[in-house]
Amino acid sequence: MKNDLSKLLKPQSVAVVGASPNEGSVAGTILQNLHSCGFSGDIFPVNPKYETVFGFACYPSISALPDTTDLAILAINRSLVLQAVEECGERGIRHLVIVTAGFKEAGAEGERLESALRDLIARYDLNVVGPNCMGIIHRSEGIKLNASFSRWFLTGGGIGFISQSGSLGETLLETFEDAGLGVSTFINLGNRAGLTENDFLRLLADDPQCRAIFLYLESFAEPHEFRRILESIHQDKPVVVLKAGRTKAGAAAVVSHTGSLASPDAIVDAFLRQCGALRVTTIDEALSALRVLQKGVLPAGNRVVILTNAGGAGIIAADACERLSIDVPALSDEVQMKLREFLPPEAGYGNPVDMIATASSEHYEKALETTLPSVDAAIVIFRPPMVYHEPVENVADGILRVLAKMPTKPVLVCTLSRSDMVTPLVKRLQEQWIPSYVMPETAVSAVDVLCRVKALEVEAQSANEAYSTANGRAIAGQILEQAAAEGRTGLSFGEGAEILAAYGLSVCPFAYIESLEDGIVFLKQACGPIVLKIDSPQLLHRFEANAVITDIETNGGLVEAFLQLRETIDHLGMADARILAQKMLAGRELIIGLDRDPSFGPAIMFGIGGTLVEALRDVSFGVSPISQSEAETMIRSIRAFPLLQAFRGQPAVDLESLADIITRLGQLATDCPNIAELDLNPVIATTQGTYAVDILFRVASS
Repeated sequence: MKNDLSKLLKPQSVAVVGASPNEGSVAGTILQNLHSCGFSGDIFPVNPKYETVFGFACYPSISALPDTTDLAILAINRSLVLQAVEECGERGIRHLVIVTAGFKEAGAEGERLESALRDLIARYDLNVVGPNCMGIIHRSEGIKLNASFSRWFLTGGGIGFISQSGSLGETLLETFEDAGLGVSTFINLGNRAGLTENDFLRLLADDPQCRAIFLYLESFAEPHEFRRILESIHQDKPVVVLKAGRTKAGAAAVVSHTGSLASPDAIVDAFLRQCGALRVTTIDEALSALRVLQKGVLPAGNRVVILTNAGGAGIIAADACERLSIDVPALSDEVQMKLREFLPPEAGYGNPVDMIATASSEHYEKALETTLPSVDAAIVIFRPPMVYHEPVENVADGILRVLAKMPTKPVLVCTLSRSDMVTPLVKRLQEQWIPSYVMPETAVSAVDVLCRVKALEVEAQSANEAYSTANGRAIAGQILEQAAAEGRTGLSFGEGAEILAAYGLSVCPFAYIESLEDGIVFLKQACGPIVLKIDSPQLLHRFEANAVITDIETNGGLVEAFLQLRETIDHLGMADARILAQKMLAGRELIIGLDRDPSFGPAIMFGIGGTLVEALRDVSFGVSPISQSEAETMIRSIRAFPLLQAFRGQPAVDLESLADIITRLGQLATDCPNIAELDLNPVIATTQGTYAVDILFRVASS
């Protein structure tokens, strides 16, 4: 349900419960912040001890507040919070910011109080920020609200900032101001007893002033709802996430390769990528990304023109582009001819365009106007020479005039200097949210951010395809229920193969061998080498138990392998074990698996398979549901992806069918929550198809 939070960020009147004239008190600081920020509405201190606080008439209780009170900020002793919340509910004040700490972060008694607080929020249908938060700040046309004890007020701009941490949030606000970033909304979530990041994401999605959203999170309140919201938001405005902390591992024992490789951070990466969010890992990376995103303009592609008055810097920028797969295309003859009309003969007319040190602001403006239509973005490198005969801000003005004609093309500026000489240029650009950087590599990294966000946007436009899995779900359910009824936590190869087949997945040709005669028949039908294995729901890893014999080509070899495996079965004491025969397949060995994350649910893993998978750890993850395009991104993101393409006479793997397997396994994971883990290792990709060779299912115990 979508809450109406308009009165939370744009109240006409605010009550500060616990307001005090004492120097340094939290409630007193909040009251002063409200007044000093320029809040134009009514301010109502509440405290029975005082008649006035900082010149404002003080109310003795919440029940005495005027009917027009839109927002109440509670900065009172923990023991008084529940009563105050109930009084707000009775008074009809639905919007609250609870600054008070000492709830679930403070032990068993705090958890009890927060549980009671949640009950009150539900009973009175309240919109509550906190508890244990710094507060909220908002600045837009007609409203200035600092409902917090932060020392920093917002400059205004296109960024909405949601932070789970108050102290880090304030630190970032200070850093943002120094970096020239404009923030219009700051929300410190605190303990999230009421409103969560999801509520404010919906709010910012509908805010026309907000052009980019930044979140600092340590956990996700409701990951599935977060994903649903972001899948619609980021197509209109970029979402940048700085995620700290690690999800706690599940209590169940990990038996599969997938489970051992599914680090919480890898799952978070996959989850945010599929949401369409740009994940950053450091504050510096966040600042760099937000500076280039706050304008709200993304390139149509990755073609970049570099304009420079310093040839070496242009070459460095071009090299950095190549490392990041950003295209620096050669300019057409027509464009070069136009450049020759106004640039000196000594200039370089390729890309980068070296306009030499004497380039004027007019040269920059004309060169940008000439080249920008043929590319997707531009990097303008301008370092004022020792003798420059015009104000440096003229260069900025020329860039802005070109952008007024081509507003959908991102332009980034590199100054090669931090000196006061370039300050007027940088300030003029900042007024229009045009990012500037000192070094060319940093500017190129910012272009890479734009390209990555654009790629996420394009990928998300591919809707998740829903398979008709009613029949598959029924077959899988029956097999899994039978295993549970027998007290088993594993499945036989045959049972696993039946489930996979029900979901349209291919399994290599196989048969159970009850006698040597059965084996000889299978060997003849296979028309090539076969493998014999011991199969039992109890046997999780055959290789370590010497339960696999490969490259069997003759009847004699078959007899020897069969008898050896019978001895192994007797030694292992597995009464239910059977001997499985499979045709040996040639192709690329892959691994595809399923693990369940306690926060995000079923995660599918893909990578290069075989016995070295845990040593190489060259895998990628996706969180179900997984679309075809998301599956292809998973496949392309492993380091060994070139091995799946054509090389040394081997044809390329059919990526479309491989992605289809990943997508269908994601659907299986969603349909059957009692599948705890699944490993298909190896999966052999051949020219005829892709086949599961080893199948390991772990069924959740009831």
